[in-house]
Amino acid sequence: MARSVVTDVVVSRRVLWIGAEAYPLNNIARATTVKVDPPRRQAIARFVKSFVTVVVLAFLALVVLPNGYQDAAGLLAVVAIALLVVQLGGVILDKTYYALVIETAGTPNTALVTNDLALVHDLVRVIMEAIDNPQASFHQQVTNYIGQVGDNFKVFGSGNVGKVGN
Repeated sequence: MARSVVTDVVVSRRVLWIGAEAYPLNNIARATTVKVDPPRRQAIARFVKSFVTVVVLAFLALVVLPNGYQDAAGLLAVVAIALLVVQLGGVILDKTYYALVIETAGTPNTALVTNDLALVHDLVRVIMEAIDNPQASFHQQVTNYIGQVGDNFKVFGSGNVGKVGN
């Protein structure tokens, strides 16, 4: 889960500052918004597989184990299913985030992540307007979610296949 910090977004003297990161406005090729949904579909599939596994193992334990151990096996199965439900609930109830991505001549960079779509759209608009206006000045504080939000993968070197699904 990501934690939030307040980040200053400032356009001043032809430079976009997002926290401590500086982007000269004349180097920005594009600014865009990327939606980052929690992996709900994968979480449901993982829950169903795990649930079926726990139920099958519990059934086998009830058939194979002597009477004294069947209660413990049943209790263990109930606890495992409860943990699976809590884990699933955490992913299902997780927020959808929106990333502000700044593209320069190099690689795109996720500048900030928030759960406010309208705010990210406004930031994209203000940044792109500031590129055409040398006198542009802007300051706003944004709740920025840092940590692992969405997929995290790096592709560099040779022989890479990029992101491979499960």
